[in-house]
Amino acid sequence: MARPRTRARKTYDELLAENEEKLRKHTEAVSLLQKEREELLKAKRDEEMQELYTYMQENELSAQDVLVSLREQNSDLEEREAS
Repeated sequence: MARPRTRARKTYDELLAENEEKLRKHTEAVSLLQKEREELLKAKRDEEMQELYTYMQENELSAQDVLVSLREQNSDLEEREAS
């Protein structure tokens, strides 16, 4: 009767090489995901800026008008929170 085969035990060097390869693959995947995230954030920011610019044009608002309005709202909010 034949003996069942046992898997040859890997050396530490082989295990370390496999581990290094896995790390390399995962590092590449993380890098690609980070680049994709940056692109998505940029696209979102561009879309939001376009939406804001369109609103400003439709309502004939300048950047200064918007900033003044935001500062006033912020001051009002801070006053309400303080009281």
